[in-house]
Amino acid sequence: MTSEQLRNTFQSPFDINQWYNLLHDIFKASELKVTPEKINDDPDEEGYYLGNVATADYYRIGFFIFNIRRGSVANRRVGLRRLVRNFTNPRWGEFDAALVIFNETQNSFPTPNPDHNNRFPHPSPSPNPDSSPWRLSFISDIKGKATAPKRYTYVFGYPDLLYKTPIERFAILQKRGITFENLMTAFSVEALSDEFFDKYREQYADFIQYITGKRFVKSGSKWEEKKLGEPNDKLMQAFNHDEKKIRDYIKKMMGRITFLHFLQRKGWMCGDLNYMQNMFQNSAYKNDYLDSVLEPLFFGVLNTKPEQREAVFNQYRWDKNLLHEWRDIPYLNGGLFERDDPDEPESRFPAEYFQRLFQFFSEYNFTIDENDPNDAEVGVDPEMLGKIFENLLEDNKDKGAFYTPKEIVRYMCQESLIAYLETNTTIAKDKIRQFVLTPEEGVAHIPDNKKDKLLNALKNVKICDPAIGSGAFPMGLLNELLKCREALTPNLAPFPNAPYQNPVPVPRSLLKTEIIQNNIYGVDIEKGAVDIARLRFWLSIVVDEEKASPLPNLDYKIMQGNSLIESYKGMDLSRLTYDNKDKSHITEYSIFDDDTNQLQRRVTQLLTQYYSCSDHEQKHRLQRDISHDISKQLELQKFDPAILHELKHINLAENTHFFLWHTWFSDVFANGGFDIVIGNPPYVSVKAISDEMKKLYSSLFETAKGRFNLFTLFLELFHIHSKQSGVMCLIIPEGIYSNIEYRYSRELLVEKCTIKKLCVFTKRVFEASVDTTIILSTNHKVENDNIFPIDVDVQSGTNHSSQLAIKKYPYYLFPAKLKAESKFLVEKLMLSEDFDRMSHHLEIQQGIIYSGLPKEEVFADYVKDSTFKPILDGRDINRWIINWDIKEYDKYLSYTSKLHRPREERLFVCKKKILFPRRATKIMATIDTDKFYALNTAYICLMNQNTYEMEYLLAILNSKLIEYIYNQLFMGWQITIPAIESMPVAKVGKNIQHKIIEIVQSIIYDKKQNKNADISVKEEQLNVLIYSAFGLTDSEIKIIEQNI
Repeated sequence: MTSEQLRNTFQSPFDINQWYNLLHDIFKASELKVTPEKINDDPDEEGYYLGNVATADYYRIGFFIFNIRRGSVANRRVGLRRLVRNFTNPRWGEFDAALVIFNETQNSFPTPNPDHNNRFPHPSPSPNPDSSPWRLSFISDIKGKATAPKRYTYVFGYPDLLYKTPIERFAILQKRGITFENLMTAFSVEALSDEFFDKYREQYADFIQYITGKRFVKSGSKWEEKKLGEPNDKLMQAFNHDEKKIRDYIKKMMGRITFLHFLQRKGWMCGDLNYMQNMFQNSAYKNDYLDSVLEPLFFGVLNTKPEQREAVFNQYRWDKNLLHEWRDIPYLNGGLFERDDPDEPESRFPAEYFQRLFQFFSEYNFTIDENDPNDAEVGVDPEMLGKIFENLLEDNKDKGAFYTPKEIVRYMCQESLIAYLETNTTIAKDKIRQFVLTPEEGVAHIPDNKKDKLLNALKNVKICDPAIGSGAFPMGLLNELLKCREALTPNLAPFPNAPYQNPVPVPRSLLKTEIIQNNIYGVDIEKGAVDIARLRFWLSIVVDEEKASPLPNLDYKIMQGNSLIESYKGMDLSRLTYDNKDKSHITEYSIFDDDTNQLQRRVTQLLTQYYSCSDHEQKHRLQRDISHDISKQLELQKFDPAILHELKHINLAENTHFFLWHTWFSDVFANGGFDIVIGNPPYVSVKAISDEMKKLYSSLFETAKGRFNLFTLFLELFHIHSKQSGVMCLIIPEGIYSNIEYRYSRELLVEKCTIKKLCVFTKRVFEASVDTTIILSTNHKVENDNIFPIDVDVQSGTNHSSQLAIKKYPYYLFPAKLKAESKFLVEKLMLSEDFDRMSHHLEIQQGIIYSGLPKEEVFADYVKDSTFKPILDGRDINRWIINWDIKEYDKYLSYTSKLHRPREERLFVCKKKILFPRRATKIMATIDTDKFYALNTAYICLMNQNTYEMEYLLAILNSKLIEYIYNQLFMGWQITIPAIESMPVAKVGKNIQHKIIEIVQSIIYDKKQNKNADISVKEEQLNVLIYSAFGLTDSEIKIIEQNI
């Protein structure tokens, strides 16, 4: 088939003859049933079998058509397993996948009309005015019992859409042939998302370059900003030359335009599914399109009630002729289209910029429903907004922000909801799990007398993402709560097996609005993140509305602020709506004297009113009232006048300095805190944090010690802000399990929380070079022991771990990635009292730090004076040998008190010491008898008792056994002192020690004589002796040998 024939097929109402032609030409289906075989008797879902085809790689694909009625299972994202049961019939044989048409019609099923060539004539191109869109789905994994079936869908039947993606993909399919892999590619949602984002980024970069003259260009694996032209002086001046403000402005402008394309898909843009491009093409204002057309549409129509629009157009002198064209475009409220300060300056772009932008958008199908990982429409869905945010900001990766794949989001949302319901209901755990994973089927197993309590638990849950990013996790939980509540209350929406139906079902959009208001909260330090997250929630409401209605105001639900701080310059801000029960540290009680806490009640009441307020004047009045009440309470605190003055000039509801948790979310804390804290917090090393912020965090968090990371502070934030029974589900770096610097966070988890589940990954989740894991826990202390499962790649695993066992590990190490065969062996070596520890025998110190001095003053290639000493870098140290003599430069260091950290000289001038490099993935130690000094890239070990000889300890450090233990428990490219200190030492007598020492001395001698000497036989002899010293069995030795 030609591209034009494909376009005609896709733009037209469904026609069985056209479909047979496509199956014949594209899928090479030569044997199709002339009379489709009926497969069920359901009048609402008439199913027919058309035939099948075997792919070139031996997969069997079945062809089906379902004639469906509105509201059928095929048009909703539920019941996919039930649908798949229709594909099973002994006469047909088993299918690996199915290609299914879902055709919504009131007519009887049409019969194909073949001609003599077994081809089917094309029908008249004139569309049926009563027809509905039709869906083409590729459904895979239909045989799998362990895995859920997956459906990928195109929606056809709109004459105004171009259908660029399916036409291109089907043409490729026709050329390459039918294989299962090619079919998956033809229906791939992920590939489309990547393609769309790449092109979106180019459009965004065009606008930025027009203003600034600069563009981010990919160089290797990194993006670098380069000057490619001259800046636009007028626009630069309008933004005070603040390039971040410019990027935020363009991001928001494009976000608004993207939102309108989703509205266009609903038919709300003058009923034209390609209105945005057509409007531009027909405009008389192409060279001033933003100020003369888009801004009047944004601010004068979408953000203004119909009866007030003419006045706004008069105020800004906009073309009132546009009002007639836009008379049916709905008023949306909510804040997305409110006029901000950056919108005030005149902003002109050449016409070709918007020409390219609208042409780009017109080439893609916008689907208004958030895709489920197992049931996705092939198109640009609202989740794309999240991907755009997380990946578009050039500085996002530096802030540790990464886009979380939807499969992981769903897993975390479901697991956290399961953990919450297990704690807050008395229903059996297996029934809770089944209900959350498959609500439509699982509800049948919930006892009737417990359904009300289950529903109340769902209605009352308080969920927060304290680093909300683009809103993926709260959006995920919104969808999970929606499905569960619909299953429990079938009068809210029609379900096939519902025992009764309400003739007037509650609209889904209202239920979503209620869930957002009562259950969802979010904070992010980035304004751009907050804007995108709000946009996604608004879209989630729009998708289920038949008729547009004003959107809720999310200003006090999804908020900007620094989640980690609720103070300002030492002044505690957490008590602005303080409860009367404990006033011991409040200097003035003011309006808190009333036991009912009037301020807290009043603020909560005002926030509730604001959420659903659609009148602009009343909204502004409520904002002023809220601000006035908080400001009044600020003045009643005995703050330093200068600090109070500064606070009065900070927007308390939108800033990057702090976040007023107990003010804006006072309704949550009045009931003890959050039930679920979920998310993907930023991964930012302490090295990237300013000294001022480091000091502040250290004063606020118990775990902010040593080289902490921002994600570890979010772990503690969960403990602070959740209920005693609250659930935490975070995806964080895998280093949490073994990095010595994170031991305080592990201690918090083990000693003050209950670990419900861990999930490890066999490959990287994010593009960044960081391995991640998921931790699910509850906020109450374990009294005895707690056995918890360890999942793998968001699938149920076979391993378990014990919270009590973790307490016994040094530094609360988590053996999360230990295989079953390794677990017993590692615990034997690390937890047994039969062995000593390296810390009992070695004093381990880091070498010299010289920073702050010019390098030429510190280093030399020869002995300049008596202060210069032979110096080793970690790279000069290898297993059994020191390579100082081959250094070509910086061989000597001036050892004086001017050094930043010179260390005690006794470490270097001692008779004998062990050295090993710090930056390495395994221990490579040697003995120094030449009194070398060492930099901080190396560790120095001195004996602190005489029980054993140094050579014996060196043999253990260089052994396969220690390499195995270290690889099993510790991760990363840097050896740490606590890790070495925790390594086991076998208790042996003089004879065994003597045998080991003899071999060690022989190896060292050989390497000194010849650096390339083959010492493998002697090393193997050492390993045999070490295994014996530790009492290992043959099977245990085999485990070690197979895992290094």
